[in-house]
Amino acid sequence: MNHMRSSGVSTPLMLATGLALLTGCGEDDPRGDSDGDSGADSDNPFDTGGGPGGDGDGGTGGDTGGGTATDGDSDTGGGGMNNACQFIDFVFVVDNSRSMADEQEQLVLAVPGFVDAMENALPSVKNFRVGVVDTDSYPGLGTLEDPLDSCTRSGADCSSCDYQTGAFVTKPNSATDPSTSCNFSTGSSYMEGDSETFASEFECAALTGTAGNGTEQQIGALVEAISDERNAPGACNEGFLRDEALLVFLVITDEEDDNAVAPGPPHGGSVGDPDRWYGAVVAAKNGRPTNVVALGLVGGSPRYEDCTDLSTSNEGAEEAPRIQAFLDKFDASFTGSVCSQTYTEFFTEALMAVEEGCVSFIP
Repeated sequence: MNHMRSSGVSTPLMLATGLALLTGCGEDDPRGDSDGDSGADSDNPFDTGGGPGGDGDGGTGGDTGGGTATDGDSDTGGGGMNNACQFIDFVFVVDNSRSMADEQEQLVLAVPGFVDAMENALPSVKNFRVGVVDTDSYPGLGTLEDPLDSCTRSGADCSSCDYQTGAFVTKPNSATDPSTSCNFSTGSSYMEGDSETFASEFECAALTGTAGNGTEQQIGALVEAISDERNAPGACNEGFLRDEALLVFLVITDEEDDNAVAPGPPHGGSVGDPDRWYGAVVAAKNGRPTNVVALGLVGGSPRYEDCTDLSTSNEGAEEAPRIQAFLDKFDASFTGSVCSQTYTEFFTEALMAVEEGCVSFIP
């Protein structure tokens, strides 16, 4: 049910490394503990309980297709793999439409432990930056039946980053109450993955709520988030995107990014097509596709057997061929089912794609 492109890094090796690291680098449910520690317990979604045991020897029993086990001398945890990246900029694109409450909860449970695991798997990396964007410019304005087609109808401060597509979320529930704040320790619109309060900060931002427009702009939000306009001095995402950093992004959604022909944003999805989106992301990294890792939690049967068609009761997920085609264009990429009951397996294997991107990174 999952797919990853690989460019020369041993899958059995990386899976062994990822499983060992994730088993030992858990995170408490951030709803019950916001101290940012990574001590494993039975509530941790990365605690596999009787898993590989973290011995680093690559002995996973051939779970990835019967490949030959590789000893620990060349795994990333032992420092044998030559990782070129020292910084990672991570963008989470979180669908905030009304069918996404459960998926947001699962994401919040999984991500802090995943970031801990990346830090351990990639010792060359000095810093992780994390930003969250939603998929609607005007959450909380208008109604689900009549979402706003412009901010000016609302009487809100339309110059605010709360109403800019691709601006990082810094308030609970996508700023449906603009007076609130997630109080990031950075004092910026993005978070630091090694902050002691990262788990609670990420929970605050990534629970984007369900008041967003039902016609999402998933990739449009990503492209805007890493654009020169959003990252310029004084702009909403000022200082986030770094030339010297590996860009990793994750799109989590249960619907397609529909073609913006008519009536156009915010009702018609993202402008462009997978080729144009890919070009925009690569251009943001100075024309180097090697410096991007693409991750997706998307839906659609029959590709994902656990995903039924999206129902009126918000079960299942819609096929997303445009989003999938976009993600598949990147050499370091991995997608999984948004319908999964837990995202543990997804993030275990997503770690491999990040490792691959770090090896391929061109400074």
